[in-house]
Amino acid sequence: MIHYPVYDKNRAIVATSVTNLEIHDIARTCMTFDIDLCYIVTPLVRQREIAEKLVDHWHHGYGASYNPARSKALKRVRIVNDLAEMVQDIGDNPLIVGTSSKERPEKAIGYGELYTLIKTEERPVLVLFGTGWGLSEEVVGQCGKMLMPIKGNGDYNHLSLRVAIGIILDRIFGERGGHNE
Repeated sequence: MIHYPVYDKNRAIVATSVTNLEIHDIARTCMTFDIDLCYIVTPLVRQREIAEKLVDHWHHGYGASYNPARSKALKRVRIVNDLAEMVQDIGDNPLIVGTSSKERPEKAIGYGELYTLIKTEERPVLVLFGTGWGLSEEVVGQCGKMLMPIKGNGDYNHLSLRVAIGIILDRIFGERGGHNE
């Protein structure tokens, strides 16, 4: 989850807030689809401290004994300063795939094609989800591929991050794996 650099509704570059619900929900979604790690990227020191304190509570605090399943899910969460730190933590020159509500034909990849790449690629694959009004062009420029957008029947296309992640992970890793192009 990229909280910076992302756009606000006026296309200004901003850092968005990390929320408690987001951390819990995304960790559980990643656990459901057996995603190895979930990174939260924010340069805001206080936001990282709060997120790390919450994660630590579920690893070592009362939360670990209160809800062991949630504790296990939150062990997959890593909070980092920026995309470069995330890439360095992953190592092995990962393939970076971005998401967007807009089509990017020059880098487009479908869900089935991404599933096949993940299963056959020898290097790690990172899928970036932008908060706010989406990934900045700077981040998109670092992406080797851009996943095809989710399209509903209406003309409004601005899903919440938690919903978009759930839909996309299901399309890639659901029961049939890569079943939706």
